[in-house]
Amino acid sequence: MEKNILASYIDHAVLDPQMTVEQLKEKIIIGVNYGCKSVCVNPSAIDIAKDCIQGSKTLLCVVCDFPFGCSHIESKLMQAQAIIDKGDIYEIDMVMNYGLLKSHEYEKVIHEITLMSHLCHQHHVGLKVIVETDALTKEEIKAAVECCIKGEADFIKTSTGYLKSEHLEGASPDVIRLIVETAQGRIKVKGSGCVRSRERLVELIELGIDRAGVGCSSTEKILGVSYD
Repeated sequence: MEKNILASYIDHAVLDPQMTVEQLKEKIIIGVNYGCKSVCVNPSAIDIAKDCIQGSKTLLCVVCDFPFGCSHIESKLMQAQAIIDKGDIYEIDMVMNYGLLKSHEYEKVIHEITLMSHLCHQHHVGLKVIVETDALTKEEIKAAVECCIKGEADFIKTSTGYLKSEHLEGASPDVIRLIVETAQGRIKVKGSGCVRSRERLVELIELGIDRAGVGCSSTEKILGVSYD
């Protein structure tokens, strides 16, 4: 698979809260130079990212209520509106309140997603919902897919990359296969978490993902000078 095609699937994630301004710029520019679909940043880095991507084809994705998704819906909506007001935002990646999902409070989950999707779509911004699959059972993952579809999200996304667990799968082939089979084309799929090699990315694309979240330290490994 050609490098430019692989790059078109990648949301280049620059989300480490410890990064300095100079480190943020350096990491964001890596994604731009490789022609990634987007750079994905925290809200505080929006202005930095906009400067770095100016004049390129790389778009801007911003996380919301990241990484836990536990804020009240009014808070999520306020943050999303503040992100949108910055202008030129392509997509927002919001973390689902997966504690509600695990409590079988599906209508509340759907309500939150619906409010967020309607706000985003009013401003022509896409919405991805991060469901944190490593915290969910297979049945809960299926339920999360249905909630995202009913809430009119554009994408379901697997992981934040910040869950603490001894056994993290992230966007494993088994998880992606389960989501794709459940979704049946009704929603796009973003595989995120543990996508650290070209082989894994190609495998996930072949399984049916529409986008991949790749940490900024892994983008070079996947698309770097050793590519052949």
